[in-house]
Amino acid sequence: MRLISSRNSQWMKAILFIAGIYSIFWGASVVIAPQFWFNLAGLSTPDYIQLWQLIGVYSIAMGVGYLIAYTNPMRQWPIVLIGLIVKVLTPIGFLFFYLKGQLPWIVFQMNITNDLIWWVPFGLILYNAYLHDYLLDKEIINCTEHNIKDLLSWHHTQHDESILEISQKQPVMLIFLRHFGCTFCRETLHEVGANKEVIESQGVRIVLVHQLPVEEANQYFQKFDLANIDSVSDPELILYKGFHLKRGKITQIFGPKDLITLILKGKFFKWGISSFKDEDPFQMPGVFMVKDGKIVAQFVHSSVSDSIPYQELTKCICSAKTLSEN
Repeated sequence: MRLISSRNSQWMKAILFIAGIYSIFWGASVVIAPQFWFNLAGLSTPDYIQLWQLIGVYSIAMGVGYLIAYTNPMRQWPIVLIGLIVKVLTPIGFLFFYLKGQLPWIVFQMNITNDLIWWVPFGLILYNAYLHDYLLDKEIINCTEHNIKDLLSWHHTQHDESILEISQKQPVMLIFLRHFGCTFCRETLHEVGANKEVIESQGVRIVLVHQLPVEEANQYFQKFDLANIDSVSDPELILYKGFHLKRGKITQIFGPKDLITLILKGKFFKWGISSFKDEDPFQMPGVFMVKDGKIVAQFVHSSVSDSIPYQELTKCICSAKTLSEN
C-alpha cells in the first residue's frame, strides 16, 4: 500500500510546481504589462487589451490550481485534467484561426511554452493517477478477509433486512450497479423493471446495490417504476470489493464495443447520460445469485455494455434449489 501511495509522486510534484509558478508569472506579466508580448512579437496592440489581461488572470488562477495539485497529485488529478484540456484546445484554436489567416505564425511560439510542452507530463500524471487508483483497488480486494456471509449480514436494505436474512428465506439476485448517470446503468434499471415479475415468479428476490444515499437512489428507482425494489446503499464500496468487483480499465469503460453500443446502437439516445455524484465512475457492475449466504451463480461484466443474462442466472438458482431439495 505504501509503494502505491508514493508511486512516482516526486516528479509529478516537481512538474506541477514548475507549471504553477510559470502560469502565475506569465499571467502576472500579461496583467501588469499587457503590451509586452505584442511588442515582442511585433504585433499591433488590440483595441480591447482588457480581454488579453483577463487571459492573464485566468492563467494566474490555473497556476494556483497547479500548486494545489502539487500537494497531492493523485488526489487532485481533476485540476490536471482541466489544465490538459485547455492546453490541448488552445493550439487547436490557434491552428483554426491561423488557417483562416486571422493569426500570424509567430503566435505559435507562445503555444509551445504555454501549452505543447505540458502535454506529455500532464498526460503521464493523469495516467499514473488512474493507475494508482486501479492498483489500490486491486490491493483492497486482495486484502479483503471477510467471508461472504459476514458481508451479507452487515448490509441491510432500506426495509432494514440484511441480505443474509433474505437469502436464508429465498434466493437473491444481487445486482451491483455502476453510477446512475451511466447509460448502461439506466438500461439495467429498465431491464430489471421489465424482468422483475418473471424473476420473482421463480421465487427469486431482487436486491440492487448502489453507491448513493437511499433517498437519492430512490429518485432514480421511481423513474423506472422500481419504487418498492429492495436496495442496499454501499457508498464505501465494501460490498463491491467483498464480491471482488474491480474498478474498470479504460478499455472496459470506453472500449470500441462500448462506444459502438452507446452510439451506433442508439443506447445513448434512448437512455441518455449525465454526470456522476459521489460515485466512482470506474466501478464495474456485476450480478450474483445468492442462497443461504453462498454464491450459487454469477455474471461479472468484462465491459460496461455487456448484457446481463437474467434468465440463465434464474435457471441456475432454480436448478441449485431443485438439487438441494432432492
